[in-house]
Amino acid sequence: MFLKKSLWGLFFFFIWGTVFSQTKQLEKLNEAFNDYAFVDTEAEYTEVINNSNDYYSRVLNEKNEHSLLLDSLTFKKKKSKNFILSILNINSRYSDYAPSFHQEELVFSSSRDVNRVTKSFDAFNNQPFLDLYAASKGTDKQRIKKLKGKINSKFHESSPVFSSDGKTVYFTRNNYSNKKSKTSTEGNVLLKIYKANYQDGKWINVREVPFCSDEYSVAHPTLSPDGRFLYFASDMPGSLGKSDLYVVSVHEDGSFGTPENLGNQINTEGRETFPFMSDNGKLFFASDGHIGFGGLDIFMAMSNQDDVVEIYNLGEPINSSEDDFTFIINEKNKIGYFASNRKGGKGDDDIYGFRQLILFDEYQGRKPTTIQKFDRVIELKPVTERTTSL
Repeated sequence: MFLKKSLWGLFFFFIWGTVFSQTKQLEKLNEAFNDYAFVDTEAEYTEVINNSNDYYSRVLNEKNEHSLLLDSLTFKKKKSKNFILSILNINSRYSDYAPSFHQEELVFSSSRDVNRVTKSFDAFNNQPFLDLYAASKGTDKQRIKKLKGKINSKFHESSPVFSSDGKTVYFTRNNYSNKKSKTSTEGNVLLKIYKANYQDGKWINVREVPFCSDEYSVAHPTLSPDGRFLYFASDMPGSLGKSDLYVVSVHEDGSFGTPENLGNQINTEGRETFPFMSDNGKLFFASDGHIGFGGLDIFMAMSNQDDVVEIYNLGEPINSSEDDFTFIINEKNKIGYFASNRKGGKGDDDIYGFRQLILFDEYQGRKPTTIQKFDRVIELKPVTERTTSL
């Protein structure tokens, strides 16, 4: 499995870009949070479900492009009280994760290495290196294709996020540019965020963003709905834990501001990673530092009327005792995806799709995992080389 519990930190530790397994979860959680632990009981959900019949029916009957795409990729379904969960038929026996919306396609990261005649393998797990793929409506294998252009390399690519017009992508790659890899002073190939542009059906002009470094990892980007802020995970100096979430402003001329740590309202002594900002401005992320079910869990940060940020564990079936991560959702269409290495999947990491049956605003009727005052850094309302990571 690519993502297991470990003390290596929040990102991928690569050998030539290898994803190191996470093998041990955080030993101690802050006892002060115990009163806010998520409790998934029948009683808590029953009243919400009974009051949501109209919403439930509307979600099931809606047929939009995202819904049709999910239907075409679905292998089997499992219904719960707040989600309809689907295993996707695009999963392989290798690692598949980091889904991202791109127009009418689902872009994701996979080590399936479909088209290479001469395969390159990750020395750590003997699997092909990760590349970025796109899946469109349909079920045959021809519907799954590698992204064209300069975006895929001989190393790992993952965690893409696209601008609203679909012409710009930010993504994670090992420290590799101009056909050369670079190492830190300790001899590790770290992670960087790269940016590329779409032209004539191909991704071109690949370059790293300026706040990356050869000495620490910067990875897993996501954009605010208006494109003015880029969120990411990093273990740069000043991080509170094994890896933290950061935000940086994106200026109209394409330049960037100074990255800012989201603070201890979000970040813990553990690992915070894989941020995602929804179209309604809610921040989702994976963490093993907030109270969860085990391994990495998916959490939602949502501000209430008093500008206090409440952090909610999304609960089962989104979260499990294993690692659950790379959550995305289109709140308008109530369609989303995430990845997990839980039992019952097809490969190491598998992508799951879901339909949302309960509005996230109704979570405010439950006890949050954490309640914190939130600094206004973000607006929640509108051949081997050693590699390390977070």
